[in-house]
Amino acid sequence: METITTTHPLRTITLQSDGSKTAPAFETLALQYYHEIHDRTWEMLQRIQRGRRLVPGFRFQIEGIERLYDLATYKFDRLKRMVASNPLRDTVYQQLNVLLADMDNAVNVLLPHLIDETKVFIDHEDYSIGQDQWMEEIAFPQFDKIFANYEECSIDMVFFDLDLEDFKHALAFAKKQEGLYLDKMNTLIDDYSDLNNRVDRFLGQVDEFDRNLLGGV
Repeated sequence: METITTTHPLRTITLQSDGSKTAPAFETLALQYYHEIHDRTWEMLQRIQRGRRLVPGFRFQIEGIERLYDLATYKFDRLKRMVASNPLRDTVYQQLNVLLADMDNAVNVLLPHLIDETKVFIDHEDYSIGQDQWMEEIAFPQFDKIFANYEECSIDMVFFDLDLEDFKHALAFAKKQEGLYLDKMNTLIDDYSDLNNRVDRFLGQVDEFDRNLLGGV
């Protein structure tokens, strides 16, 4: 028996093969799928980890907008209670004007990137379903043929079974990472939508109070 070790970025594949046997066509196809399933899982993991790395940055930007929103609503409430003769009114007015402009700029910086990443996130569902279907309907049934016809195969069943179980652990890790990515992005999108609704209502109140405050927004 010959030990065949294949280095792959997902994990090292280790199999044994009997060189005296000619691999039947179904075995050759199964091993092609076996390497492909590693490629697909690695690609999926890379996509997920890329998305997860972006979430903290988006979260930080949303929190920055939230801070500006809190300060702006505080200044606005204070401004509404001030009489026209209050010597501090102009100062609070200008402070609110700057906060509104800063908040608008922060939204304009965040929104295009968040929209693009949200599209990637939405597309991921179809991508993930397609990957799962390929594994369940094509790859794994082909692997089952090896076990069902092991006497015809050149590959050692014990090694293949062990390696396949190790792969399944790698796949389970990728799926766990995917679950974290989906949860984090769903929460991020919901939190931004909630903040955006509050900001829109607030800007409507500001516009009704004094349209000039939104002149630079």
